[in-house]
Amino acid sequence: MPRSHEASLGGEALPAVILALTMVSGMVDAISFLGLGKVFTGMMTGNVVVLGFAFGGVPGYSDLAPLVAIAAFVTGIVLAGLGERLATRRGRQHWFCYALTAEAAFLAAATALAWLAPAPAPAARHTITALLALTMGTHCAAVRRLAVPDLVVTFGLTGALIGLVQDSGGLRHGSRQAARRLGVILALTAGAALGAALVEYAGLRWSLLCAAAMVATIAAAAQAVPSALKPSPGTAG
Repeated sequence: MPRSHEASLGGEALPAVILALTMVSGMVDAISFLGLGKVFTGMMTGNVVVLGFAFGGVPGYSDLAPLVAIAAFVTGIVLAGLGERLATRRGRQHWFCYALTAEAAFLAAATALAWLAPAPAPAARHTITALLALTMGTHCAAVRRLAVPDLVVTFGLTGALIGLVQDSGGLRHGSRQAARRLGVILALTAGAALGAALVEYAGLRWSLLCAAAMVATIAAAAQAVPSALKPSPGTAG
């Protein structure tokens, strides 16, 4: 009988990493929306809605910022795919660690730009937005390729809510499944609350620095135990 997917992941190491990154995703979206001018860098559905507001003439909503975010997000997805294929060709099985390192690098670049620009001009804000969306695109593509059960919806809160409510019997018959879906919802909510509080009380720069430090810490921990993050063959979609 084949080993379970979880057994090959070294216990709950990979799900824990994904949930931690989900919290950071909530932080980054809150920081970008509140600190960069009503634009999401991870939730592309939100950007489509923002675009609708802008096209509808609602004051305070720009059509350029969400378009920049969407384009950069798609670029992050492409880069994640290229990185995975390159790592696989070179025999590097723990490609997810490299994806985490790339995320940390993009986020660090966005943070550095925020600190270097005393009062970010529109061009600087759009560049920071692009770097953050690049980070989130890489993250979402990497998580989707891992295809860890019930955590593929990390980048889709709606999917987590539907799964949690529609499969309510899982609370009795599949507690791990329900816990993971609830974990996605709580992680995103907690991250958004933390990001909002940081922007409100510490400003954009410190908020980004905090998010960058969190991703760097997660990436460093993953590099320390890469075997715990290796998905089993054939599970990636």
